[in-house]
Amino acid sequence: ASATADMRAQFLRAQGYLVIKVDNRGSDRRGLEFESAIRGRLGELEVDDQVAAVTYAVEHGLADPARVAIYGWSYGGYLSAMCLARAPSVFRCAVAGAPVTSWDGYDTHYTERYMGGTPAEIPEVYARSAVMPHVESIEGALLLVHGLVDENVHFRHTARLVQALVDAQKGYELLCFPKERHSPRSQKDRIFMEQRIFNFLQRWLGPPNMPN
Repeated sequence: ASATADMRAQFLRAQGYLVIKVDNRGSDRRGLEFESAIRGRLGELEVDDQVAAVTYAVEHGLADPARVAIYGWSYGGYLSAMCLARAPSVFRCAVAGAPVTSWDGYDTHYTERYMGGTPAEIPEVYARSAVMPHVESIEGALLLVHGLVDENVHFRHTARLVQALVDAQKGYELLCFPKERHSPRSQKDRIFMEQRIFNFLQRWLGPPNMPN
């Protein structure tokens, strides 16, 4: 395996699950226009593109529309949570690892580049792009994974989302690593995490190629 191999995707494929990896708008290495399309609209176009990929897979007989999951880490964790909230009829469950849940609490150099200003200048844009205002729409299952000493995406992001879920009386699962940072580094913790993620997906999607 190369250094860029997605071992989780390889494992899921080996178990019989279809894995789709989508470079939605906002991804790099496809030109400035493609990357900057999400400026001021974080959590919107990316969700649309993920939904379009699922629709394609379903229409071509590759995926069961009743058993679709999404997972991601960091920004991908944010996108996973937003997909579950903004496209509840598409995604049955989501795994959100170390998710940014509100851009007013993330690195300003990165955030203002995509948001187009500060929270004081464009509060409505920041509010719209946060996960919390959308939790009422969540219907599927959500697994949150986060290291308590994450120095990149602080655990406060997950805590804010958990509080919003509790306020909305929405169920969730939470996997914390008290000694880990932005992603588990110890082999023991990584194995435990992958086991928990796979167990979660099995419970909500069922075995591959098997009806509910």
